Amino acid sequence: MKTAPKISVVVPAFNHETYVVEALESVLAQSLGDLELIVIDDASRDGTWAAIQSLRDPRLRALRHDTNRGAHATLNEGLALAGGDYLAILNSDDAFHPRRLERMVDAIGDTQRLAFSDVRFIDSDGHPAPDHERAQDHAAACRLCTDQPPASWLLTSNLAITTSNFVFPRKLLEKIGEFSDLRYTHDWEWALRASATEAPLWLREELVDYRVHPTNTLAEDDVWRHVHENAYIQTLALRQHHPELDATTACTALLRNRSLHPVSTLSFLVAAAHLPDPDALRALARQTDGNWFLPALARTSGLDERILLSARSLSEQQAALTAQAALIDERGATIKQMSNTIAERDICIAAQAKLIEERWEALSAQAAMLEQRWTAMEQMGHEIRQRDIAIAERDVTIETQAIEIRNNPWNRCKRLLRRLTTAGGVHPR
Repeated sequence: MKTAPKISVVVPAFNHETYVVEALESVLAQSLGDLELIVIDDASRDGTWAAIQSLRDPRLRALRHDTNRGAHATLNEGLALAGGDYLAILNSDDAFHPRRLERMVDAIGDTQRLAFSDVRFIDSDGHPAPDHERAQDHAAACRLCTDQPPASWLLTSNLAITTSNFVFPRKLLEKIGEFSDLRYTHDWEWALRASATEAPLWLREELVDYRVHPTNTLAEDDVWRHVHENAYIQTLALRQHHPELDATTACTALLRNRSLHPVSTLSFLVAAAHLPDPDALRALARQTDGNWFLPALARTSGLDERILLSARSLSEQQAALTAQAALIDERGATIKQMSNTIAERDICIAAQAKLIEERWEALSAQAAMLEQRWTAMEQMGHEIRQRDIAIAERDVTIETQAIEIRNNPWNRCKRLLRRLTTAGGVHPR
C-alpha cells in the first residue's frame, strides 16, 4: 500500500506555457523531497498542457479540464485529490525557493495554522521587481503589520498576497472547508477563515517568487467586482470573533486596510443582518442581471457612486484636494506678491511719468525759447537784408552820382585841359 507523502503541492495552471515548467521544476527540486505534485490545466488555450507533459517525474500527477472552471474550483479539485499531511499551493506563473517546503513544514509543526512567508517580486523575465506598484503596496502592508498582533494581520491586508504563499496542515482544510467561488479574493477570504480561531504564522524569509506581469488576474480592470468581493470578505471578517483581538485593535487594523471600502462594507454588514443565510450574502458579491448591488443602491439613494470606493481611493482623493488647496493657496500668495510687485511698479511708473512730464514741460519751455530766438533771428535777418538792400541802393546812387560828376562839362573840360597841358610841357598853375 502506497504511503502518503509528507506534503502535497497543488498547481492550478492556465495559459502559462512560458512559466509553468519553471514553476513545476521549483517544486520537484525541493529539499523536502517527500511530496506529490498535482497540476491541473484548467483548459488552457496556449501550449501549457504540452509544457506540463514535457516533465517526467513519478511524483508528478497531471490532469486537464475540457472547459475552464476557474481558479477556486481547480484549487478545490486539486486539494481533494491531495494525500499529504500538509498542503501547499503554487500558481503556474510563480516559483518556490528550494527550501521553502522544508522551512514551512518545520515552522507549522503540529499546529493547525495557516503559514506564509515573505515574498520576492519578479517580472516577466524572472528579474527582481521591488519597484513594481504591487511590490510597493505589499512592502507598505508588511511595515504596518510588523507592530500589530498576528490576529489582526489579515484585517490590515492580504499579507500572504497569493495562494502560492499558502502552506497548511490537512486538518485545517478539513476544519474550515474549501475555497469560495470568488474571482479575486478567494485566497484572502479563505485565509481570514483559517485565521478566525488561531492566528497565522508569518515566516520572515523570501521563500516564494511572485511574478507580476500584464496577465495577472488582479491586473484586470473590473472595479465593481473588486469592490463587492472586498466588502464581502471584510464583512465576514468583522462578524467573526477572535479571542486574541480586542475592539480597538480590530478597528485600527481595518482602518489601515487600503482595500477597505467603508460605505460598501457598512452596506454589506447591514444587508447581512437582514439576509437568511451566508449564501444570500455571497450572492450580493456577484453581478445579477447585469447589475451590481452597490451602484444600484447608490442610485436608489441618490448618492454619487464614488462614495463606495476604498478608503485608499477616498484618502487619495482627499490628498489630491488638499494638494490642490495648497496649490491654490500658493498661487494666491504668488498672485498677492505679484499684486504687490505690480503696485510697486505702478508707483515707479507714476513717478517716471511725472518726471517725464516735468522734462516735457522743460523741453516745451526750451522749445518756446528757441522759437522766440528763431523769430528774433528771422527778424534780424530781415532787417539785415533790408539794410543790405539800402546799402546796395546807396552804393548804386553814389556810383551814379560819381559818374554824373565825372561826366559834367566842367570836369570834362578840366580833364581835357590837363591832358593838353601835360602834352605841351606846360604845367597849369
